[in-house]
Amino acid sequence: MILHLDLDSFFVSCERIKDKTLLNKEVAVGGRSDQFIFDKHTSGKKAMLSNNGAFVPSLFFSKKYQFDKNFFMDGKKIRGIITTASYEARRYGIKTGMSIREALLLCPHLIVLPPDMMLYHTLSFRLRHFLEKKLPLVEQYSIDEFFADSFGWVQDEKIEKFAFTLKSDIKKVFGLPISIGIADTKWLAKLATNKAKPNGIKLIKKDDIEEFIRDIPIEDFPGIGRAWRKKLYSYKKYTLGDIYRSKTLLYSWNRAGKELYDKIAGTFKEEINRQKERKTIGISRTFDPILDRDEIKRRIFILSRHLSFILLKTGKKPTTLFLGIKYEFKEKSKKHKTYNRIFTESFLKEEFVKLFDEIDIYKNSKIIRLSLSLSHFYSRKNHIYSLIDYEKDKQMDNLYKKVGKLRERYGIDIVKNAREIRNS
Repeated sequence: MILHLDLDSFFVSCERIKDKTLLNKEVAVGGRSDQFIFDKHTSGKKAMLSNNGAFVPSLFFSKKYQFDKNFFMDGKKIRGIITTASYEARRYGIKTGMSIREALLLCPHLIVLPPDMMLYHTLSFRLRHFLEKKLPLVEQYSIDEFFADSFGWVQDEKIEKFAFTLKSDIKKVFGLPISIGIADTKWLAKLATNKAKPNGIKLIKKDDIEEFIRDIPIEDFPGIGRAWRKKLYSYKKYTLGDIYRSKTLLYSWNRAGKELYDKIAGTFKEEINRQKERKTIGISRTFDPILDRDEIKRRIFILSRHLSFILLKTGKKPTTLFLGIKYEFKEKSKKHKTYNRIFTESFLKEEFVKLFDEIDIYKNSKIIRLSLSLSHFYSRKNHIYSLIDYEKDKQMDNLYKKVGKLRERYGIDIVKNAREIRNS
């Protein structure tokens, strides 16, 4: 069977390992975009890429930056959002994504802590290796979620007992509470975990599927986004039970409809993927509104440098880049562009800035977010490059690799472009 393991209030649980006085209290970990990435004087910043999951972002960290209690203060204003809240805090209505200011109004005695992402990534990495010793196939889905396949390892009738033992071992070794969902398929197991939380185990047997999903709202199922909701609502399908009873309708919606139905019905046998292939490498940051386009381009250069470092570390060969802009009043602009070139740092910087000039359609509006990503990877052995730029790109690629070695040793900021430190 498939197990879905989800660490309960993971960031808070990690903080409680460091500080036992936080146990049984209203605690939250807050987040602010790591503005130090744009600091003109930062040094010693490195990247952690050891975690490999569908939703595990690359981590940039610097020992220079030790976040303290003033992390969320900007003058007299409280900045940031809640990323994780303890179950004690959730009783006050505190939710992930809520502003810290709003959370403190709901619970004035809430303890809000700055994130220790290095600790969270390290514990997640260690737990994955622990699980790989306990189960034959383990897939890391996010920093606090894992799928595992017990087929041929644990008999179905003993899987629940095995899960309780595994849960106990994780608590004993790591001090982390975890919930486990068990079913024949990945997405039903993930759905089961929602019912197991907090700190519980839920097994869904084949004969129990229809009863289990009957009253679950469709938006609770992974993969049903806004477009699917709109379509299903138009057919008066509001619960997973409604979908389960509508096989003919869903199957008439071609492959996507058939796949969705089979996932909900528990007949879609998606395999556990130990080494989840990354389809996209990206970096994005949110910041206070900025009108100055030269400052925005400086930040694009900085994000491009960090993105190129990730690209070098992963060894991926992309053909497509993406730039997204978010403006102060929710307007957005974005575009993909495909190239037949070797992607080097200098190439990325030039092309992202060109793309920005092309898609910056609200030039008098302030910008609050930039998103850069690379995708459509290929094998270099089977790829034919544009001959026009090949020699120049090859030279820049060699330089790019040499600079990468310096950054690996001394930090990502050891070599910068002059445009990144303007006005300093």
